[in-house]
Amino acid sequence: MKEKVLYISNNLRSYRTRLGYTQEKMAKMLNVSRNTYNDYEVNPQKVRIETLQDIADILQCNLSDFFVQLNVTESNDNS
Repeated sequence: MKEKVLYISNNLRSYRTRLGYTQEKMAKMLNVSRNTYNDYEVNPQKVRIETLQDIADILQCNLSDFFVQLNVTESNDNS
């Protein structure tokens, strides 16, 4: 289970940075604070599945993509 949580956390960050989105931009699109969005990336087991689906829609990926190990090269590190 811990491994899956790490996948989700890493994948949220990877997909976001690949699109050049900051946590602030994601927070605005989701209508939450930046701290709340940061919590989604750091502690994803607390995120509602509906919110993860909203994030997947914004990041142009499938919800299931968050739950697998990816070999994604990050182009920049926007926090």
